[in-house]
Amino acid sequence: MAILKPDKTTTLGGDSPQCGEMSRSDRGDGAVSLTVNEFLLTKHNPRNIAMPSVSMEGKIIGVTIHNTSWISVAKGTTPAEQYTRATCNGNMNDVRVHYYVDHVCAWQNLPLDLSGWHAADGSGNGNRRTIAIECIMSSAYNANDRKSEDNAARLAAALLKQYGLGIECLFTHTHWLNVKNGKCGTVDELNTMRNAYKMCPLYILPHWAAFKAKVQEYLTDGQIYRVRTSWDDVKSQTGAFKNLKNAKKSCKAGYSVFDENGTSVFTAEKTHKKGDTITLKNAVLYASSTAKSGVKKSGTFYLYDGVEVNGRYRITTKSAFCGKNPIGQYVTGWVEKKDI
Repeated sequence: MAILKPDKTTTLGGDSPQCGEMSRSDRGDGAVSLTVNEFLLTKHNPRNIAMPSVSMEGKIIGVTIHNTSWISVAKGTTPAEQYTRATCNGNMNDVRVHYYVDHVCAWQNLPLDLSGWHAADGSGNGNRRTIAIECIMSSAYNANDRKSEDNAARLAAALLKQYGLGIECLFTHTHWLNVKNGKCGTVDELNTMRNAYKMCPLYILPHWAAFKAKVQEYLTDGQIYRVRTSWDDVKSQTGAFKNLKNAKKSCKAGYSVFDENGTSVFTAEKTHKKGDTITLKNAVLYASSTAKSGVKKSGTFYLYDGVEVNGRYRITTKSAFCGKNPIGQYVTGWVEKKDI
């Protein structure tokens, strides 16, 4: 069979069949988009290979990540195209996935409303309620492997975003094998828990946490992060950023980073130094950094030396007393960091 020609080629960030919500924001880090080639086996099946015939059962609950081995290909094509062609030729046994992804592009093989054959859990949630991504890699973990992995992360994030799902809806093939075997645990525990039958995605699992973080980073692309003292205090806004890291860098003490829903995703810790003026309102004043009880105090005080010990700071009654010795003569007591 000749090299396949996609029925439709789209880019994450444009309109895509069944992926209209896939968007790419300007990451500001030189990142490029991912090309997705549509070649649905429901429309192209010249060899009459066996195909899934059951629609997804209810709402899609996540994305399942697999690894399949790197292959050498002829000039003018890519591994993802060749895996798609091999499937069309009947050379992939009974594996039917929604996407193959390599270092160049992704090829979509199944409509997203059709169940796949990929999770080895029969009619379980893996096959019937998740979208399958086969990431083509090798054990060498070279530049091509890393790019394949990055493209898989981009695609996974776009799909999660499309269906309104969070990072907790990212699964490994092994997750569904463990569920099938009756094992219990959190999503991440089941994602990485050893399974005697198969550990998949084989090449990504050793650094699953890093892959998950990468998906999360792409998942938050397209957000606008605002730096304010509070969500309601619009006038306090000091900046709006597409990149969360840049928003955090800009966030000063007393400010927080808010997402588009007004949820605080980061708050800058206050920094304290000798001589800072603080106002206490019924705060507990302790005799030492380890005392279990104290007396309530209100009023204006000053940080004696700005040194935190056990989550507490020493205070004094006058700015002129800060740092003076003997300590016992000038220190009024200790207060909790949260009360400053």
